[in-house]
Amino acid sequence: MSQVGFGVDFGTTNSVIGICEAGRTRALLDGDKPNPSVVWFKADGTVTVGSQAKRNINGYAEEPGHTFISSVKANLGKGQTFRIGGESKSASEVATEIFRFLLNQANNIHGISVPEGFVTIPVDFDGKARRDLRRAAESAGYYIKTFIHEPFAAVAAYCLRNGDMSLEKIEGKYLLVFDWGGGTLDITLALMKNGILRQLGTAGLGHRAGDYFDQKLMRLSHHRFLEQTKLSPEQAMIAFGLKDRYLAECERVKIELSNSSSDDLQIASAFRVDGRTLDVSQKVLREDLEAEIQIDITDAIARVDGLLDDARLSSRDVDLVLLIGGSSRIPILQRQMQERFGSRIVHVDNADTIIAEGAALVDYLGMHPVLARSLGVKLSDGSYYELFPEGTIAKPELFRKTINFYCTDGRDGEAKLVLIEKADGQEVNSRVLGIPVDRSLPRRNGDCERVSVTLELDSDLILHVFGKAATQSQSVSASFHDLLFALDTQGARK
Repeated sequence: MSQVGFGVDFGTTNSVIGICEAGRTRALLDGDKPNPSVVWFKADGTVTVGSQAKRNINGYAEEPGHTFISSVKANLGKGQTFRIGGESKSASEVATEIFRFLLNQANNIHGISVPEGFVTIPVDFDGKARRDLRRAAESAGYYIKTFIHEPFAAVAAYCLRNGDMSLEKIEGKYLLVFDWGGGTLDITLALMKNGILRQLGTAGLGHRAGDYFDQKLMRLSHHRFLEQTKLSPEQAMIAFGLKDRYLAECERVKIELSNSSSDDLQIASAFRVDGRTLDVSQKVLREDLEAEIQIDITDAIARVDGLLDDARLSSRDVDLVLLIGGSSRIPILQRQMQERFGSRIVHVDNADTIIAEGAALVDYLGMHPVLARSLGVKLSDGSYYELFPEGTIAKPELFRKTINFYCTDGRDGEAKLVLIEKADGQEVNSRVLGIPVDRSLPRRNGDCERVSVTLELDSDLILHVFGKAATQSQSVSASFHDLLFALDTQGARK
């Protein structure tokens, strides 16, 4: 157990650092909201990150020398580069600026040095993306101990809040984490079994989330403004600079409508037409916003239903539903989820920061990701030989094994190593590595080619497999980036 735990929620739309001291968690914020994951490379060579960058993203986007990059998380692990000031920067280098901003904010505003901790990732984040994320963090001065899936961090934070260090209450329970933030909707169905929290399935809704709703509200408001003023769209175009102000005001109104039935949308000196300066001043009803996003709510609920159908479960089988992310506060969503799950829904107060706080708590308690499925090889007779059982701790020093096999048929010059993942005794995934062997073996006297295989996991949870036949001078290797991991909630005792 660490004296202090740290966790970074590096989000598509917002990012925040969480801290855990004496079992109590909090988020390190500048104000009351997480920091927008927006990076502004200015013409003078300086870099601005966060809310200030977001406020100016449209006003300066067309100005020479200014480059804005949003949602860089979606580009990690894909070899994406960006042209900035005549230079090429990788997605990892852009992400470094966000980490650097978060660390400086923690130090300058809160007086806290954040040298290391956990980083949260989506369930479907592969090894290449994790590797890029690690490079970004370490370039900024933050060492990633390991990665934790975002829904697992949320569950840990909810169940262990206020110093209650027990997760026994959800043993054997089905959990649904509904994470609807500013950029994406991520839905995860999970199960706690024998103290291990594992994913059963995931679903999502692309980029139809909070930022998308702000744009819908802006279009509705602008349409009403044109009707009120009898102006044409050409007379009252939303200029780049105005768009920043408009979206910021729509976001504020959207948030307010989660608590009030109406709010006033006000933008001073929004348009100048025929020498006149015109303001935008409208009353927006909660029903107005709900009508605009009803199709998105319907589709989101359909994703929940589909996820449960795939798992052969009904809404009655789900024991706990966590609504997290800013968009989960929208009343129409909460009503429709309530219709399906009733009192099993938990409305989380710290919905914007619970993932970061959960990661900090997991770091504090010394929990660790573990293998979610058994990993082994298929032998020549079709039987399964287990190498790493389900629940193996995903630490490089504990996840390494060398074993010898014998090729019983090398006529095609290759021994095929078939790696198998099993869940509940059923084969769910397989991978093949071809290892060159002597074509003349086995001989009549029964000599077979001995093949040595080494498997090891690196700090980015990437599995590397090396194979070499006894008669060959060169080894072959392959890397696998998509192993499935769970969270051992009892890891503090190991």
